[in-house]
Amino acid sequence: MVESESYATLTDKERRSLLRRAIVRPIATALALTVLYFVVPMQGIRDIGTVLLLTLVLAAVVLVCVWQVTKVLKADYPAIQAIEALAAVVPVYLIGFSAVYYLIAAASELNFNEPVTRVGSLYFTLSVFSTVGFGDITASTDFARAIVTLQMVGNLVFVALGGRLLVAAVRRGQARRSR
Repeated sequence: MVESESYATLTDKERRSLLRRAIVRPIATALALTVLYFVVPMQGIRDIGTVLLLTLVLAAVVLVCVWQVTKVLKADYPAIQAIEALAAVVPVYLIGFSAVYYLIAAASELNFNEPVTRVGSLYFTLSVFSTVGFGDITASTDFARAIVTLQMVGNLVFVALGGRLLVAAVRRGQARRSR
């Protein structure tokens, strides 16, 4: 496949191959992160440790975002790379918050209104991310509420800024290709 070749001129087989790679790699990453989330031993840690972990999670998300935007800018097919970027960043973000919630719950049973397992923390994370918020699991302490608030703000930034950033990167990458 020639680098200057337009997506529109690709054969159906070449298009399917590109899309398959753009979907399979992030799915494999998401599966690996999920398996690690359920397998790696996590003990309850004190509040400052949880804050540091959250900081590391957010830093990892930012680094993955920057790396993916760079890949979109340099990609031969920026729109397809943007799909892969989104599929790579979302699991890192969600699994990271799930781990933080699990550790907060393990640190003190008072942080949530009921005991939170790994599945429960993943469920809670997805509930907050999707803004459904069923109310069956709720943050009970100011510390836990502060972390949930950070996720809510992060969700807004993630959706608004992340979407705009990816669209801009796709446009710039396409402009670079058309020169």
